[in-house]
Amino acid sequence: MEPTENQRRHLRLAHRAKVQLGNSSESIIGYTKNISDSGLFVHGTFKQTPVIGDQLEVLVLEIEDAIPRPVVVKRIEPGKGIAVEFL
Repeated sequence: MEPTENQRRHLRLAHRAKVQLGNSSESIIGYTKNISDSGLFVHGTFKQTPVIGDQLEVLVLEIEDAIPRPVVVKRIEPGKGIAVEFL
């Protein structure tokens, strides 16, 4: 069962940032919907949608010399985007 907004481990902050999300075979450029200490939601569509549990990397493109962070896919909203958790 998905936690409700009040049951989340960390507070979500509505924030739009341009990011690259992907792996060695495909990546997309998308925008965050929200971010927290544990993860983020990225608006974007993959040609081949990842599955829950896939490990990807996210890179914030608006930060100079940003370091890619490993993430795991936690939720997929077809046509909207992907929720990922930081590893």
